[in-house]
Amino acid sequence: MIPDEAVVGAAVAAESAALVAALRAAPVADLDRPTCCPPWTVRGEFAHAAIALSRTLAMLDAPAPAGPPVDTARYYSPDERFSPATDRQRVDIAQECAEQRTPAELIDWFEQMSAQVVARVAGTSGSRLVTTRHGDPMRLTDFQVTRVVELAVHGLDLADALGVAPWLTAQAAGVVEGLLFGLAAPRAARELGVDRAGLLRRATGRTPLSDAERTRLRELGITWLTLG
Repeated sequence: MIPDEAVVGAAVAAESAALVAALRAAPVADLDRPTCCPPWTVRGEFAHAAIALSRTLAMLDAPAPAGPPVDTARYYSPDERFSPATDRQRVDIAQECAEQRTPAELIDWFEQMSAQVVARVAGTSGSRLVTTRHGDPMRLTDFQVTRVVELAVHGLDLADALGVAPWLTAQAAGVVEGLLFGLAAPRAARELGVDRAGLLRRATGRTPLSDAERTRLRELGITWLTLG
């Protein structure tokens, strides 16, 4: 399924706004709660998601690379980009970012930066090639799909850690479902008896799958992603 750049841009904007609202509503002390991605706290995992989105700005400031571009699924290849050493680097960078700012400053920075990303992307052709931190050339819209994945999946983790209902937006859920299932997402959710958040939790390893569920998702054509 080829993503529509306006749809993807709307998903980034909606999910970013929902994340900001949720964290502003949380007691400051709760931002130090542990998440399901140790050693990150809520604040550390939020910093990771923020850094992931901010990479868009540096990529657009850099010259466009030569092609051919990789697609979104290829971005999640099980190679060195998700190795223990690379994962350790992700953790360290996020921890440092979180420690350099107060919780309020971190949320403010994310809100301002995400608005810049949305504006820059809206003013740029979705076919413009950018270079990922792993050295892959990608279409801008395809890369923004990976940013929606980051915001949506980490948002589920943060909601669980805070003990609140997930704020997953319809816009972001639709983009991630399109990547994972194409048009089969509603059927997959019905057959597993889950809502959209439950489906994404299962498809990304947040909730363990039974053998029967895994087989059925495979039959429905799920695109499995390698995640750090």
